[in-house]
Amino acid sequence: MVDFINEVEEELRKDKYNALLRKYGPYILGLIIVIIAGTGFLEYKKYRTTKLAKAASASYMAAARLEKEGDLQKAQAKYLALSKVAPDGYAGLSLERAAGIAVRLGNYDKAVNLLDQAVVHYSDKLHKDLAALKAVYILMDAGRYADVELRAGALVDGDSPYRDLAQEIQAQAEMKSGKIERARKTFTYLANAPGVQAGVKARAGQALALLKAKKSVEALPEAKDVQDKSQTRPSSQTNEPKSSQDPK
Repeated sequence: MVDFINEVEEELRKDKYNALLRKYGPYILGLIIVIIAGTGFLEYKKYRTTKLAKAASASYMAAARLEKEGDLQKAQAKYLALSKVAPDGYAGLSLERAAGIAVRLGNYDKAVNLLDQAVVHYSDKLHKDLAALKAVYILMDAGRYADVELRAGALVDGDSPYRDLAQEIQAQAEMKSGKIERARKTFTYLANAPGVQAGVKARAGQALALLKAKKSVEALPEAKDVQDKSQTRPSSQTNEPKSSQDPK
């Protein structure tokens, strides 16, 4: 009797499991397929990314060797070609190296354009802002102070990790373009604000000392007299009568 009851209970459990399997089986099977497919895709993506990174690394090193050997045109062409097919990290690095070559060749506009492209390729803010800051330094060397102020200001307002350096070069551009008081205000902040990088703080103090010395020199009476004389100095050409010669 007990065996019969156990057999009945076992059959009931089987019927219950079969009913659940018929009801939820397709969903469970679908979920298993999705998990397997997703795992396979992730593994393939990982393999492909690794393969692309290795190929990009080899091409990058080949371009670097050309640059080291002094074949700048070929090196730049190889960097630019790599930037079009490499993963974003290598693409950004390649564009930065190509920009460095453009500076060495005297093409500042191209260098800035390439660095702007590098900013787009990078995903990490640190790398983005560093490429943007490099473009600002190039513009400073080119004497394009209005562009320097605009771009450096964007880095300052965007709370960049390079904020101190951006403010420093912004103040230098202001000083070069004759905006002395604005430059003095920025340098004063950098020289005294807590948390400013030590190197930036020291250079800001030196810039303030230079501005103070320049102002003191300009205030001297002798300097004013020299300036006035330079503005009122007569022309070096004089209308002296020509000497006549006696005819022989």
